[in-house]
Amino acid sequence: MTQFKSIFFILIFFVFLKVEAKNYDGKSYVCADELGPLLEFSIPNFGDNLFEKKVSLKLYNRENRDLPYHRNGIIKKKTSEIDKSYFFYTVDFILNDDKSIQGYFEFFPPSNLMFKVEGSQFLNLVCWT
Repeated sequence: MTQFKSIFFILIFFVFLKVEAKNYDGKSYVCADELGPLLEFSIPNFGDNLFEKKVSLKLYNRENRDLPYHRNGIIKKKTSEIDKSYFFYTVDFILNDDKSIQGYFEFFPPSNLMFKVEGSQFLNLVCWT
């Protein structure tokens, strides 16, 4: 009889167990390299059916971190093909005023960001809220 109770408990546990991805929507992040902050951004609140929104970015000059500039971009919320319980974000933006240099980054919450400017390699940044 105790074996039946154990099996029943395990079955009930798995019936009500539902795995969902952690939600990072609405949080703000600062991302830095070894020398200091390079990027600040907020993840907007995505609705159930929305997976793309406009986002405001605050970028810092690599040579002079006291010179921030603001840019707008498009953030996309994506899920892994392998693991549907995890979301990550990609952002496309224009880096300069004459719209000739494009930037891109992939953010893997809660702390890893891969930043790329057109024609360069990815730069790995650490992020925090």
